[in-house]
Amino acid sequence: MGHFAKSSLGKVVQLVNRKLSALGLSVLLHLLLFSAVLLAGMPSVEKKVEVKRVPVIQAHAVDGAELRARAEKKRKIREQAERKERERKAAIKRKENEKKKAAEEKRLKQKKEKQHREKQAKEKKAKKAKKAKEKKAKEKKAKEKKVREKRAKDKKLKEKKAKEKKAKEKKAKALKEKKRAAEQKRVKEKKRQAEKAQAEKIKEEKRRRQLQDEIELEAELEAETALMQSRQQNQAMQRQLSQLRTSIRRQIEKVWNKPRSTPAGRTCKVKVRLLPGGEVGGVTVMVSSGNQPFDASVEQAVWQASPFPYPDSVELRKELKELEMTFVHQE
Repeated sequence: MGHFAKSSLGKVVQLVNRKLSALGLSVLLHLLLFSAVLLAGMPSVEKKVEVKRVPVIQAHAVDGAELRARAEKKRKIREQAERKERERKAAIKRKENEKKKAAEEKRLKQKKEKQHREKQAKEKKAKKAKKAKEKKAKEKKAKEKKVREKRAKDKKLKEKKAKEKKAKEKKAKALKEKKRAAEQKRVKEKKRQAEKAQAEKIKEEKRRRQLQDEIELEAELEAETALMQSRQQNQAMQRQLSQLRTSIRRQIEKVWNKPRSTPAGRTCKVKVRLLPGGEVGGVTVMVSSGNQPFDASVEQAVWQASPFPYPDSVELRKELKELEMTFVHQE
């Protein structure tokens, strides 16, 4: 619509310049008024252009100069209105630009603030992560340090123990070696002493044997002499002892009252203990005949025959101190 109004005004100007007639000018004026009314009634995109109402002029004949003056005046009015419109639009555009600029600045500021906050949050998070990492690294380092210290301590303790063990083993080895040397020395000395003692023993044994041989030779000579004498004495004593035994047996048999009921062949062995002087000190049945009356008769006969002959010789007395005698019942 604005373009249409501008086109209409341009045509009016052209008609004025062509020096239209008064009737044409009257028609032109009406067209101008109509255009003004039309422009005034049209809504503007940004702001309505205020157009002053021109009072209805009664058409009358005017000359060209007046028409030009009027047209010039209208042109100036139109230009002024256009300039104001441009200024208004420029002001609106400027305000919009300022608003956009302010909005953009605000958006950029908010974006910047957001970025700043995000950066701060990121830095804070990074700082926190770094701090946690440093803490973890510190803890790890402390742990590693503790482990190293423990390992070093264990190593030191192990080395100390190994050193002590080595020293102990060395000491034990030295002591063992010392003992071994002492033992070898002792064994050697003992062997030497033993060899010396053995040599002396052999020497002494040889000397002793010589002496023993001499003693034995002399003893043999004496023993042979004594044996001969002893044999002679023993033979004499055995003869005397046999005679005494025979005498004692005969003395007992003289008073022995044999039981008639005793079967023939019964044997009773008794031990007779003699007292000094030939008295009987006791009678013991060593082997029974199995017949009590027979055994009792033997004991009674021994007691009744007492006392027995008693020799003066001490050797004979010893032999007669206990006598073992066997009695057999015969028909």
